[in-house]
Amino acid sequence: MRIALHRAGVSDVPSLAFLWMTMVEHHRRVVGGQWPVRVADEAWARRREQYSAWLSEDTGFIFIAYAEDSDNPVGYAACRLLPAGPTFDLGEPRGDVDSLVTAERVRGRGVGSALLSACRNELRRRGARYWSIGVVEANTGAIELYERLGFRPFVRSMLAAIDESPQAVEAGDA
Repeated sequence: MRIALHRAGVSDVPSLAFLWMTMVEHHRRVVGGQWPVRVADEAWARRREQYSAWLSEDTGFIFIAYAEDSDNPVGYAACRLLPAGPTFDLGEPRGDVDSLVTAERVRGRGVGSALLSACRNELRRRGARYWSIGVVEANTGAIELYERLGFRPFVRSMLAAIDESPQAVEAGDA
């Protein structure tokens, strides 16, 4: 599939709504009701504000993919520039792929890889030495793509509801 990549500005953010909301619904299917997922409209309202802020403040960037024969986006990647933490010497800044979204009809056709390649190049241009990406454990297709591109597990993030602990934590167990 031939695609064209476009570097987004704040005025492009509204064009990403449909793709974002389909990703939210994809996550709802992938986690199988195990974790709470926001209503897509509410999730988009929150994300739209974040994307606009990142672009306005130049603390992030977005690449949008268009199919050669369409004005509608078929995917996008949003990256943030983060400060290095105190423990690991990952350089300043560290890149973080916050969102990678591709339309279902184009998955497996190189769109995600092209978007990530553009992000890698931009991060390199900005002096980043490392980049990260988060993924829901159950999203095995995405994990396979990220591993093909060189990502490896680094920090494991675990989640539990505060009030639904399966057993009481005994003193000294933690």
